[in-house]
Amino acid sequence: MHRAAGAERRISAEAILQAGCCGMFFFLPVATSPTVICGLLVLFVWLFSGRFLRDISAWRAADTALPVVLLILLPWVGLLYTPVPADGLPVALKSHYWLYAVACAPVVCGMRQRNLPIRGFLAGLFINSLVAILQFAGLVPLKKGLTTGLLGGSSAHIAFSLLLTTGILISSFYFFRAGSRNERLFYGLLITQYFATIGFVGGRSGYIALILLFPLVIHNIIGRRRMAVTLIACVVLGAVLFSFPVVRSRFAAAASDISRYQSGDINTSLGHRFHMWRIALEEIRSHPVIGIGTSGFRQAWELHKADPLLPFYDHPHNSFLYQMVSFGITGLIAFCWLLIALLRKGWRFRDSAPGFSVLSFAAVFVVGSLSDTQLLPFATAMALPLFTGISEAIRDN
Repeated sequence: MHRAAGAERRISAEAILQAGCCGMFFFLPVATSPTVICGLLVLFVWLFSGRFLRDISAWRAADTALPVVLLILLPWVGLLYTPVPADGLPVALKSHYWLYAVACAPVVCGMRQRNLPIRGFLAGLFINSLVAILQFAGLVPLKKGLTTGLLGGSSAHIAFSLLLTTGILISSFYFFRAGSRNERLFYGLLITQYFATIGFVGGRSGYIALILLFPLVIHNIIGRRRMAVTLIACVVLGAVLFSFPVVRSRFAAAASDISRYQSGDINTSLGHRFHMWRIALEEIRSHPVIGIGTSGFRQAWELHKADPLLPFYDHPHNSFLYQMVSFGITGLIAFCWLLIALLRKGWRFRDSAPGFSVLSFAAVFVVGSLSDTQLLPFATAMALPLFTGISEAIRDN
């Protein structure tokens, strides 16, 4: 009887962990609070059921184990030499996100349908995309002035555009492998909705990622064709994307920003980025080994921005520069190591839904990290460990 009760508790713990993991993927593109609640539920059960001892032990053999450990430790080590430790503490506390990678990997591996979290992500993205469309139509109030559905906070339009691009890629995978006409129609409509939404969100990072990854989408939609057909299809999709006024205006603004920067005016969106990248590179040259500490860029920007009227920034709007200016060459290596591991794993298993999803997200994350620090906004910062967990749940058999 005691054995039966113990087995029931284990089954209950497993069911809760699976529900919590799927809930995190579902709510990730929707809103912060429910994602956090599901995550805390996962961590609570994972820790107090004792599963963390087994899972952490098994994680040591994972491809991403060492870079994940470094990404957990570096923000805490960086507090020892950062100019203002109080500024770095909130960033260091976010390192617990990586526990979700360790906790969710065996949970997903034990699911009968390992693509269930991915489908949950698509479902949540569908709901938020629908809300954003209603916001654009004026039927639902904006959140913090943005047509990003229920998402809000720093760089919400950038994060949302990257999630939409990821959703387009994953949906195209399911479209290509649909078992019926109705299923193909469903995923075709899903792609169309995500594509329409990204047209007015305004995140240039998402636009660039989508344009660069158009060939993957085309391959999944029309199958294997000659290079010329793929190229023509990419041009057509690009023309459709640029038919949206918001897209045209965002790229026109980028061209204007570059022109103004060349004439000495840095007070534009891209001008700020160019200026902060220059300051970050100067700090990296001065502190190449250990960097300037967790959130050290905040003080570096205020000291070297020259014009006191420039806005306040606490990161250089580039994940690669952020890692190196904060933690030196070790931070950059750990970050690149993780991304390469995800891309390799995703490419190797690109014929499976989890594998293609990891490949898609990692590729989108890399592009998005070139113009913003995707390690900091909640949606993308949480998505990285979750998709890392998915990658470690992929098995040869």
